[in-house]
Amino acid sequence: MKEFKELPLVMISMSRWDGDFSSASWSLAKTFAKEQPVIYVDYPFTILDFWRERHLPGVKARKEALLYKKGALKRLSQYPGELYALTPPLMLPVNWLPQGNIYRLFASINDHRLAHSINRSLKELGFDQCIFFNSFNPLYLSQPYGKINYQSYIYQSRDNIRWLEPYLRKHGAEAEINAIQQSDMSIATSRQLQKELSLLSGKEVAFVPNAADFDNFQKAFSDELPVPEDIKSIPYPKIGYTGNICHRLDYELIQAICKAHPEKNIVMVGPRNHWDSTTINLDEIDNLHFVGPKSIEQLPYYLAHFEVLILPFLCNEVTKSIYPLKINEYLASGKPVVATPFSEDIKGFKEVILLASTKKEFIKAIEESISQDSPEKKEERYMTAARNTWDHRVQQIISSLEKTGIYQG
Repeated sequence: MKEFKELPLVMISMSRWDGDFSSASWSLAKTFAKEQPVIYVDYPFTILDFWRERHLPGVKARKEALLYKKGALKRLSQYPGELYALTPPLMLPVNWLPQGNIYRLFASINDHRLAHSINRSLKELGFDQCIFFNSFNPLYLSQPYGKINYQSYIYQSRDNIRWLEPYLRKHGAEAEINAIQQSDMSIATSRQLQKELSLLSGKEVAFVPNAADFDNFQKAFSDELPVPEDIKSIPYPKIGYTGNICHRLDYELIQAICKAHPEKNIVMVGPRNHWDSTTINLDEIDNLHFVGPKSIEQLPYYLAHFEVLILPFLCNEVTKSIYPLKINEYLASGKPVVATPFSEDIKGFKEVILLASTKKEFIKAIEESISQDSPEKKEERYMTAARNTWDHRVQQIISSLEKTGIYQG
């Protein structure tokens, strides 16, 4: 049996490598690639996705691979190590089908198409075996046995699929439990997920939390970074949020912050997907600004020019299973952070961030975090993030896998 690092790692997820916001799967892939070949498989486009998004740059760039399988495997030489992106062929849109034999038949066809694309890429690189890593995409290859020649199968859960949108949980909830039961090792990114999935699957699930691309985000702490053009005209002080602007956020809280702090400006950095999550017209709030999604490499330039960073998440069944990717990104910048106490994991940062349960407390915490900040507090936040890097997480995963007995040292 080969050592872990002697084999290529194939990762599938729900994110594309050039997506709109930070992705735990993409960050892990980049980190693994420092030591071994990694094939990062794009979340597949279905035929309907392709038709609807055919005019978008990301689809146009992948058109030859999607339609004709040309140039499907691409070396991403702009990143350290040996990292490849794989664009699989178009898939059948099957999620609308009800549970049953017809759904399983067409989902199996998709799995075989995806597996064939992966196997062909492995062969192109001179490999006949891999480590298969499913990073929270149970809709595809949740049971890869017989389809891919893998030496070990890792499944990672990063969110509570049973409380996400109906599209994902319809088939994904059952498929995730099957994936955990089939895997050689399963990991969850939050304590709550670890408990629930261990109970539901009847199998031990390891806790490996999210982390930060520390080398990238620490620049907001250590370097003098120029102000991005699109926030230059926004007056200080600036309150910052980065990430998906979606159903997890408390928009009544955001509205209250803007009203209570008219002299401050909230800047939201990320894709806007909130349209079905609030009836508040956010564009009518004068001191609330949206600057769109930015690459992970651009984010430190924004963090460097915010006075305080916020995590205004709702406290509900969706968020209580979240160890937010952005908490360690925020802390690496050294900036003060105010968050709602939405999960057991975020409460674990109470020594270095301010937690606020009500609108009034959150509004007060923003003022306190700015007025009471100090070089010592900045350093403490920075050092907390330095202990939560993706390099550390990769070592945790490898150590956990070695405990299964599959790999020895």
